[in-house]
Order: sequence, then C-alpha cells, then structure tokens
Amino acid sequence: MTTVTSPLIGREHAIETLHAELSRAIDGHGGLVLVTGEAGIGKTALVTEAAVAARRRGALVLSGSCWQSGGAPGYWPWVQVVRGLRRSCTAGEWAEVEDAAGGVPAALLGERPEEPGEIGDFVLYDGVTTALVTAAQRRPLMIVLDDLHWADPASVRLLEFAARHTWFERLLLVGTYRDVEVELPGHPLRPLMSSLAIRATTVTLTGLGRAEVGALMARTVGRRPDDALVAEVHRRTGGNPFFVEQAARLWQSGGPVEAIAPGVRDAVQQRLSLLPEAAVPGRRFHRRLPAAVTAEPASGVDRPAGEVTVLAAARPGTNATPCPASSR
Repeated sequence: MTTVTSPLIGREHAIETLHAELSRAIDGHGGLVLVTGEAGIGKTALVTEAAVAARRRGALVLSGSCWQSGGAPGYWPWVQVVRGLRRSCTAGEWAEVEDAAGGVPAALLGERPEEPGEIGDFVLYDGVTTALVTAAQRRPLMIVLDDLHWADPASVRLLEFAARHTWFERLLLVGTYRDVEVELPGHPLRPLMSSLAIRATTVTLTGLGRAEVGALMARTVGRRPDDALVAEVHRRTGGNPFFVEQAARLWQSGGPVEAIAPGVRDAVQQRLSLLPEAAVPGRRFHRRLPAAVTAEPASGVDRPAGEVTVLAAARPGTNATPCPASSR
C-alpha cells in the first residue's frame, strides 16, 4: 500500500485504508467504511482528512451528522446529504436526479405532500440510492454520515441498502460511530450496526502510543514536554487525542495535568451515564468481584458478563481486565 502523508499523528494506517477505499470507488468499485472508537479518539478528524483528499481528486463530498438531543426529523443525516446534493447540482442536473429517483428526494426535503414514512421503506431507500448513483455518473461521490450511534434506525437501514446496491458505482459510503456505546446491552442500534459491519471495511481507532502522545502535546502547545510528563499524560489519558490535547493545554497554562478539563469531564460523565447499574471502575480487578455480582463461580469469569460493565475511567481507550484468580 502506498504511504500517504497526513497531518494526523499516529493514524497512518487508518488514513491509508481510507485512501485505498477512495481509489477503489473512483475506479468504479463502491464500498462502505465504518470508523469506530470512543469519544475524542479522532473519528471525525480522520474522515475530514479523507474528505479533503477526495475533493482534491475531483470527488463530490456530501455529509450528514446525527443529532443526539431529539427533535430531528426521520432520516435526518440523509436529509442533510440530499440538501448538499441539490446545492451541488445545476437546475438541469437536479431535475435529472429527481426524475431518476421518482421524486423521492423532494419528499426528504419536505417538498412533497407525503412524509418520508408514507412512501414505503423500499421505495424511499431505492429512490435515495438512485439519486446518489445518478449523481455519481458525473463525478465520484463520498458520503459521510457522522455520529451514527445517535441515528434513527431507519437511517441505518437506508445506509445498509445503499451499501448493498452501489457495489459497482463510483460511490464511497463512510460512517462513524462510538462502538463502545452501540455495543452496550439494550442499545437500539446494536443489531443493525452488527449487520452493517458485515459489509464494511472497519477502521477501529484506539489510543495513541507514548511517543505519539509526546508529539501531539508538542504540536498542541508549541514546546516539547519531558519524558516523565509524557508518560504521565499517556497513563492518564490512554492516548485519547482529545484528552491529550486538553491535558497539554492545562500544562501550558501552568495547571497540573492531574486536573480534569471540562471537556474531558463531560465526555467521561456521558460515558458513565450509559453504564448499567452494576459497573466496576478501574483497569484491574479481582475475579471475585464480577463473580459476586453475577453469582457465577470465580473460576469461570474471564471478562465482565451479563449486566456487569467494566469502566476503565482512569485510562480511557483501554480495556479493564480481571486479575488471575490466585492474585490478591
């Protein structure tokens, strides 16, 4: 694989994967890429970098972001994509797209009497997909759907439909989501995302290494921290880029890196709010603890089971693990 120069620290393989998928799409072999990882790990930064590269290569980039707080209409990320598509078209080109798609795009934009839900799932999915394929005849398309963990189920089903039916088109579909949230028991999108992932190239972002943390701190504040400070920030943040940047700014302003920046506190509190009632904080714990909660023998507990969730709060980006049964 050709090495790609990127300003992102520690994401060389991830950006090369996205560039390779983009090249395939430009050559007429569409695909789906899912970028996963916890909050602050750099998913949006990664796809933004790929979008810049796509535009340089003549592709049209359309995007939609999911909304957490409620009140958004159904298919909200796709509404944004269709709006972007219309803005990119001349009047004649948009008429061609509308005609090929049977007027479905107008329904998503609220310009037809019918609500999207009144059209029928298959007709709507096919209409949106046809609109994208029609546009891709003129130039390659890259569609980015951000924060899919907040999407309505119908939007995810439409994404899967489009992925299934554009395999030989000049269309790259990219979605980002927090897998650590979607995989929690009871999340409404858990089965849908599992099915979607089967068709996708998945790029999972994890924490940066110690040397990469040092490089990011130096770039953030303009001076190089010493090795001891880098090691401490790496230990406390798990290499999460957002947390590292916040810690570096605290250090630059004269504050202790042990302090918790407001943005970090909000991210951790949001993660805590998603946990079930039985949760174990920390990176290491004795097997007897989850065994006691689940009423299972300690010898059979290799990882948290059932409704027991382990939160590596002290080091985001890592998995907590049980100590051997003989340890104390």
